[in-house]
Amino acid sequence: MKGQSSLELMITVGIVIAFTIPVLFLLLSATSIGYEDTAKAQADASSRTLSDTMNSVYSQGPGAKRLILLNVPASTHEIYASDGEVVVVVKLGSGQFDAASPTIASISGDSSTLGTKTGLILVSVEADEVTGEVRLVDPTES
Repeated sequence: MKGQSSLELMITVGIVIAFTIPVLFLLLSATSIGYEDTAKAQADASSRTLSDTMNSVYSQGPGAKRLILLNVPASTHEIYASDGEVVVVVKLGSGQFDAASPTIASISGDSSTLGTKTGLILVSVEADEVTGEVRLVDPTES
């Protein structure tokens, strides 16, 4: 009798595991897809916010400054501004995603990148005193 009950228990546990593992994998993949969509939306919002701020500072003229707080995804690879656009590059499981937003601001070429910062980051957008070109400055590095 003990052998039969042990066998029945092993079969029952095996069936439970056989049904549980695929469900867990399905939940894991659904969660990662949701995370990627959220990261893309967050990168788009960060790009748009930074672009709008650069346009605002540029329109105010030389010497204008504005400090903003950006919330960029944890998978952010790079943030830069050049050639009339602001780009937030995010690495995802499906590849690289570039969230780009156009800007009318004349962008300074020497300091137009924020590197690989993630999470909540403080960014100072400043217009040059002489030329009026807009640049991105990390106030924590000053």
